[in-house]
Amino acid sequence: MARIPDRLVQEILDKTDIVAVIGDHVRLTKKGGRWLGLCPFHSERSPSFSVDPDKGLFYCFGCQKGGSAVQFLMELDKQSFPEAMEELAKRAGIALEVEEAPSEEEKDKRALFELYERLRGTFHWLLTENAIGEMARERLRARCLPDSIVKEFYLGYAPADRRWLHHFLLGKGYSAGFLARSGLFAGSSHDYPIFADRLIFPISDMKGRVIAFGGRLLQGEGPKYINSPDTPLFRKQDNLFALEKALPTIKKQGEALICEGYMDALSFHVAGITTAVAPLGTAFTASQARLLKRWSDRVLLCFDSDEAGMKAAERACAIAAGAGLDPAVVSLPGGKDASEILEKEGMGTLQKTRDFTITGGDFLIRMAKELFDIGTVQGKAKASAFLYPYADALNLEVKRGAFLDLASRELGANPISIRSDYDAAKRGAQPRASREAARPAGQSGSALAGSARTDDLVFLSAVALNADRFGGIRSVIKPEDLDDFRARDIFIALEEGYRADDLGVESVLERVEDESVRRFVREVSARGEFAENADKLISDGMAMIRRRSLERKRERLLSRIADLGSSATAADAEALNGLLHEKQRLDSEWEAMKGERD
Repeated sequence: MARIPDRLVQEILDKTDIVAVIGDHVRLTKKGGRWLGLCPFHSERSPSFSVDPDKGLFYCFGCQKGGSAVQFLMELDKQSFPEAMEELAKRAGIALEVEEAPSEEEKDKRALFELYERLRGTFHWLLTENAIGEMARERLRARCLPDSIVKEFYLGYAPADRRWLHHFLLGKGYSAGFLARSGLFAGSSHDYPIFADRLIFPISDMKGRVIAFGGRLLQGEGPKYINSPDTPLFRKQDNLFALEKALPTIKKQGEALICEGYMDALSFHVAGITTAVAPLGTAFTASQARLLKRWSDRVLLCFDSDEAGMKAAERACAIAAGAGLDPAVVSLPGGKDASEILEKEGMGTLQKTRDFTITGGDFLIRMAKELFDIGTVQGKAKASAFLYPYADALNLEVKRGAFLDLASRELGANPISIRSDYDAAKRGAQPRASREAARPAGQSGSALAGSARTDDLVFLSAVALNADRFGGIRSVIKPEDLDDFRARDIFIALEEGYRADDLGVESVLERVEDESVRRFVREVSARGEFAENADKLISDGMAMIRRRSLERKRERLLSRIADLGSSATAADAEALNGLLHEKQRLDSEWEAMKGERD
């Protein structure tokens, strides 16, 4: 294990400006002899994170983390002690001396950094200089990505020959054992490249060091995008594509733009919207939201306009609000994504992004009005319940109250009733306005750790506690059928556990990122809430969700039939005929479900 002499450690700390070090990651405001900011280690609304430049120490009164600049870097970036000291020594202009060799883990991490940096240069050369990258170059030109962006983001190309990469790296002196741990290969022999015949997007950390790669398929079969697996350098839920490029503008504007994918983020950068970043093959996560909260107060969410994209935006609104960010949603015109707009319309439309932006609360209320018939008491109750998860995320009471007041006006409901029903849901009681609404049998009165419970959440919690039922459920219900994003998170965790043949309750819960949801499932398990009639609760929940999903499909279909009904064109008549056949199928399925219910 590498050891730095104590005298040198003290010399480096004496010459370290802790306010400058922490100020690169946290926005600090001076108050007296101290500097205050929002803690980067836990979510909070009021600053409890204090930095004392005279003593060279930081401390958070909320989570009780504290220490010197070394502990800050170790905790924040998960660096080892030598890595943190190396960074501080470089800032202080001091040559770092070590008395022993680094550990095997540290050597592996350094070797991975060196490998990824070398590979980034090779992939970039293959894209920009070699004939083998011509198809990829044509694809980028077609997408209107200029050479300057290709160079700035170091885009690359991985050859189609699946033998090439392993042989190439062996020839550079890397051992087969090290390559097997590199995150670049799969298969039983660990020589099958993850990236082949793909456009390559290097993923960097805050220091600009390459920590992973993303790859877009150019032709043939396979997933459109793939990303590096988790390695000692990389956890996809903790990082964002293009963050190191976007960070200067994010700090300046206090705002970040979250896109659905790499190409969308790059398209915004082409248009001069340089706050654009993208998640790495996952939905927007709480870790990513907390990361952005270090430098920004607001996030713009720009996802696809299809059903999956709208549900992703719904979930992201609550996650952002839970981290203390103000979310807004960008609805680009024509339902197009940023990459398509750049390709077909140029930069002008993307530069007007703010013209297509509404607040997260307005977006969710609009969704609720589209999903439910708010002309009925039952529809109002369902629409209100749909908004509860977002209200939960607004931990400031004044924000929650304002949102519920807005919801009541937009839904045409009594504001006192909306608030009363929300408070009842938080207590686990049945809201007065929703007593006539469908719900799974067997639900009782435990609270969701201070959050409002919904039918979807109760159902999926019961499934998590009876995971042997999930195999049959997954063939009938899909995540997009669930209204509550928290229930969708449990479903996805169950799906991951199912594929890994590991459906133990704790194994499933470890895959759920939201601590309040994990706590709720454990709480209802401890109370024995689902111990009796679990089979009936799950069966009733499945039926409810199937009926709801089918009802919405029929409503959307009827709307499309009405739109085409007055058309006289042959093409529209043919499309109308297809829709009518689809309606007959759905009607038959609906009657069959009614028979099951009877």
